[in-house]
Amino acid sequence: MFTVDRSINFDGLDSFSDFGVVVQTASIGLPAKNKNRIQIPNTSIYYDYATVFGDVYAERTLEYTFLICNINAMTTEELEHEKLQLAKWLMPGSQHELRDSVIPNYHFTAEVQNGPEYTDNIDYGLFKVNFTCYPFRIRDGAEGDDIWDTFDFDNDVAQDTSFSVNGTISILLINVGVQPVSPELVVTGTVAVKIGEVSKTLITGTYTDTGLVLAIGENSVSLSGSGTITFIWHKELI
Repeated sequence: MFTVDRSINFDGLDSFSDFGVVVQTASIGLPAKNKNRIQIPNTSIYYDYATVFGDVYAERTLEYTFLICNINAMTTEELEHEKLQLAKWLMPGSQHELRDSVIPNYHFTAEVQNGPEYTDNIDYGLFKVNFTCYPFRIRDGAEGDDIWDTFDFDNDVAQDTSFSVNGTISILLINVGVQPVSPELVVTGTVAVKIGEVSKTLITGTYTDTGLVLAIGENSVSLSGSGTITFIWHKELI
């Protein structure tokens, strides 16, 4: 029997329970910053656009090497079959959710863009694959869920994200991620929302593209009207 300390789940399938392969090595790359600066003419000073638009990050790479093996050894035909099954699982399509068992409660959005490397070693094989990913890991649970068993005291904050509105109220929403986010809004009745300089009046429905953005950190939000509103977003961390 193999002791499995790590596995990945990609596009709903698990590397060990569905394919019987072991993660031999793993490297979770960090995203690089894409700096956009211009030199102010006739000076040694550079203007950094991050002061206006925030930091911009490049895609990140996740690298895994899977060990294809069996306690009773494997024939060349069996190894070839397993290699093809892994390629069939990992390579088609564009981006899918990828979960790593050692990073619970978060997922990456990932795609295999380059061909995997395969090494045949007589009775076992090594299958190395690189995933190109969206720069940030994304929290599975929405903000405000506050589930005790998954609460991360270093990165989570307990807060209300659903509100009843009858008149005008001010609320505070905290985005503890590293990127501004545009929350999904679920509304009953009629509620006007103002965040910063952007205002929207919404009637009963679900909205995913309103132009309302929560900046990193604390956000003062004005609500007015009559009804209820729920803010739904998933924090993104490096």
